[in-house]
Amino acid sequence: MHPLVPWLPLLFLPFFAGLFSLISFMVSRMGWHRLAKQYAVETVPATVERTLLAHVRIGLANYKNSVRAGATSQGLWLTTWKIFFLGHPPLFVPWAAFGPIRAQKFLWVTSYSTDIDCGGYSVRFMFSSDWLRQTIPASVPVQE
Repeated sequence: MHPLVPWLPLLFLPFFAGLFSLISFMVSRMGWHRLAKQYAVETVPATVERTLLAHVRIGLANYKNSVRAGATSQGLWLTTWKIFFLGHPPLFVPWAAFGPIRAQKFLWVTSYSTDIDCGGYSVRFMFSSDWLRQTIPASVPVQE
């Protein structure tokens, strides 16, 4: 028997962890990273109550049941699961950075999209949460 064969199962775990980290990092570069350049924060205050969002799309990346959002009168707090820490720092996006909210209905699902200003460029932000839509203040225009 080859001397590497007994060690093969033990090599799987570091390989899988490295591959998962690389994929998480690459997904963050599709949108979250561009928001993080402008809106990254160290931590989310403990007083901010966050809700898990079923469907969020930031830039080109889809986040299904992995983004938590908390809203305050100043803006929106976004975090991901702890397992996606690589490339996904917590974000605080002020409401003033949001463009007009557009609603799109397909069959029985309503999704909302907007562009978030990042100082010279914008990032598309799409979500399907009615809670988040109702939380966005009236100062952000809505295009139905």
